[in-house]
Amino acid sequence: MDQLEKKSVEMKDVTSKMFDKEISSSRASVVKFWAPWCMPCKQLAGVISRVLPDLESRYRGQINFLQVNVDEEGELAQKFGIMTLPTVIGFSGANPIERFTGRTEDEFVKWVHRVAQRAGIAD
Repeated sequence: MDQLEKKSVEMKDVTSKMFDKEISSSRASVVKFWAPWCMPCKQLAGVISRVLPDLESRYRGQINFLQVNVDEEGELAQKFGIMTLPTVIGFSGANPIERFTGRTEDEFVKWVHRVAQRAGIAD
């Protein structure tokens, strides 16, 4: 792979066993709750994958980008009141602070910046 190419960045899969550790290992976290059969989840995954490399390099480990498969981790979905898929929640430390309701790359990027600001990460 050419060094100038953007490296592929993906949201990290997390289970209930590792959720608390992952969520508390960073000032902020963005957690996507999804299922493999969910078409809107696949659409949002495409949106996120296009902007994630830039977000990762901008925030350099200050924000965790995580995903939870609700088919495998039902108790986590229940804990956070997930009623529709996909649902994306922004966390400040271990506290959920805001849900993403947009659909576009621009809306997602703006939302991540807002989560970062609310978590005290300087822009």
